[in-house]
Parts: sequence; structure tokens; C-alpha cells
Amino acid sequence: MQPIIWQATRWPAIEYCTLKEQGHHHVATGRITGVSDQEPFAILYEVEITNDWRVSSFHIRKEGLTTGELKLTSDLHGHWFDKDGNHIGAFDDCIDIDISLSPFTNTLPVKRLHFDTGEKKILNMLYIKLPEFELQKVQQHYTKLDNHTYRYENVTTDFKADIPFDEQGIVLDYPGIFTRIHY
Repeated sequence: MQPIIWQATRWPAIEYCTLKEQGHHHVATGRITGVSDQEPFAILYEVEITNDWRVSSFHIRKEGLTTGELKLTSDLHGHWFDKDGNHIGAFDDCIDIDISLSPFTNTLPVKRLHFDTGEKKILNMLYIKLPEFELQKVQQHYTKLDNHTYRYENVTTDFKADIPFDEQGIVLDYPGIFTRIHY
């Protein structure tokens, strides 16, 4: 797949993302550069995804004036483990992840699940707030509006967005937040 570039529209940031098939899984890699609270940062992520679009692991690093790193793995059944293999019960029942600064992760539930038009699905998500590296379990709703548009709803914040996807099921734009400028 061609590299994808999204431009943030509410803050200064840009994301460069690639998605490659590697045998029996996909690997999404991305680099997000921007400024938050007057501090420049670069976030690098790698997400390993099974062929049926379940996240098996992710690794996120922050470079800049402050640094950080996070690596979690999943048993593919909603259980997450830290880098030392310790179970993190707070994220049980989370199959998908949501990286706050990336529209890419909205692709995961859309590609993984089958939706009929008008159908709403309720998902528990492992939400990764960046650049702070805050982790939360949140509930999100996805509703298929038509073949290329899904309504995203964050239950905790009441935020909603109708997100268009391309023919491959990858986020085109995130209205008011991200615009795809390449691919």
C-alpha cells in the first residue's frame, strides 16, 4: 500500500503512515510530528495486526524534549500484557486500540467487523492519549451510514464524527480534525 499522510487541522501536526502485509499479518507504522503545549514531539508507532484485523501488539515511542515508550501485546481475546508479560486487567475486553493522534486506528474496527448499513456496534477500546501516554478503557460506537461512511461516537465525551473511508477501508479524512493529503 502507498504511504498515507494526514495533516492535523486543529493543531500543528502531520502523520506519515504505511501498512504492509508481512506473511500472516499486517504491520502499520507511523510517525507523527507536531507541537503540543509549545513542545515539539515525534511519535513513532508500530501496530501488528492479524489478517482478520485484530491487534496483536503495539509499540509507541515519543522523541522530543521529553521521551516515553509503551509496548503492549494481546492474546487476541481482549487481554493485554505489558513488556514483562504481566496481565493488565484494566483493559480486559478491549480488542481494538485508539491512538489519539492518529486517524489510522479508526480503520481497525471497520476492517475487523462486518456491519450492515445502519447497524451500530458498541466497542471497548484501549485508548492511548498522546503525547501524554495516558491509557484508558473507553466505550465507542461505530455505525455504518453507507458503504464508505461510519459514524464514530465516544460515549465518555459525547464526541461524534461521520468518518469517510476509501475503497480499502482506510480513513480518508476525519472531519474537522485530520485531512488526508497523500494516497
